Amino acid sequence: MDSETEAKRAASAVIYAMFEAGKNKDLSSLARLHSDLLTKFDEFPPYSRQSYDDALVYEQAAFANISDYDYKITELRVDVVGAAAVATFYLEYSGVFVNDYSFEGRPVGSRSRVTMVLAMSADGWKIVHEHFSAFPEWPSKPQKGGP
Repeated sequence: MDSETEAKRAASAVIYAMFEAGKNKDLSSLARLHSDLLTKFDEFPPYSRQSYDDALVYEQAAFANISDYDYKITELRVDVVGAAAVATFYLEYSGVFVNDYSFEGRPVGSRSRVTMVLAMSADGWKIVHEHFSAFPEWPSKPQKGGP
């Protein structure tokens, strides 16, 4: 396996590890998968750019409050440019958001377009930027160029 293929495989593994950590409620792993330079734009409030601390708080809270979480990553593409990797993919997820105060749950899910930027560090690939954007409602008949 050449070094570029290995770099793509390793960067992809970090992305999957992030969603697996959420699925398995291994919230402490989220911090080690991200660089302390992390920035994030999310499809949920707050819509402003999040710093490392804010992004981790929101990610940990989201994963902690969702049960029966499942996800699917499709069309993952990883491009390695020197010590950086840009990953783009589609993410479908579902689960039940649990409100601990009212002991109620409601189904949640989304299909999103995702871009993640990773940087090589002494500890391997780290996520330095995440951008999630929910798909708009598509017409029942796909438009030319649509999914």
